[in-house]
Amino acid sequence: MSKILTEAQIARYRENGFLFPYTVCSPQEAAAMHAKFAAMEETLGEEPQERFRVKAHLPFPWLCDLVRHPRLLDALEDLIGPDILCWGASFFTKKAHDPRYISWHTDTFFYGFEPAETITAWFSFNEADAEAGCVRYIPGSHRTQSIHDFHPSPDNLAPAGQTVRGVDETRAVDAPVHAGQAIFHHESVVHSSLPNRSGRPRIGFSIHYCAPHVRETRYEGATAMLLRGRDTHGYWKPDPEPKEDFDEACIQAMMDTRALFLKAAKAKVAEGVRS
Repeated sequence: MSKILTEAQIARYRENGFLFPYTVCSPQEAAAMHAKFAAMEETLGEEPQERFRVKAHLPFPWLCDLVRHPRLLDALEDLIGPDILCWGASFFTKKAHDPRYISWHTDTFFYGFEPAETITAWFSFNEADAEAGCVRYIPGSHRTQSIHDFHPSPDNLAPAGQTVRGVDETRAVDAPVHAGQAIFHHESVVHSSLPNRSGRPRIGFSIHYCAPHVRETRYEGATAMLLRGRDTHGYWKPDPEPKEDFDEACIQAMMDTRALFLKAAKAKVAEGVRS
């Protein structure tokens, strides 16, 4: 028996490779997080996504609270089982009237997980509709292998301009969400987003989860937070917990992991691996 999702919702996720919208918290709670994000951005003097990637939650207690939000974990339990790890998170943001976009891609392109069964919760701090450049998906594309070519562009937020070959955009489904809502998607589903044509920023936070039987194969010493249940396989070392915002030890752990992640990703691009 499912914990919080309906059997129809679970079936849609299995069939399409994504599920939306799912309400995590109230608009007021999301607005409070948006305010913390804005304060972070002001402190940094640059977009947080430039600095906080791969494990962006680690240096901030309030983001760790979001990562382990009971509403998220209840839904994840229905999708991946009772034992839940968070191995990473990244900001994906666009300014108002921002020409930047993300080309059609799969997360699996830059991953090295075996089996390829991780799941992302794309959480929105504010309104993310079609005008603002919401995430778009190709239903069922997680069940076939995707071939990527490289088309780098200053406006493409995909790091290497990785672009899935032969996407039939007539099948694309927009996934608009309100503040405090999330989208769940499988790592192998083909997805993208268009520029933000609205007069407001679009603040998305991608949180990456897996069950303990999934392991990182690209480098040694992979770490994660055990959020619910048990670590049944021991593939993941524990992440540190932040004591305060901008926790220095957690920033260092984030940077160490990001360096390993980027090194593995660059090697894959250099080898011309497209799938």
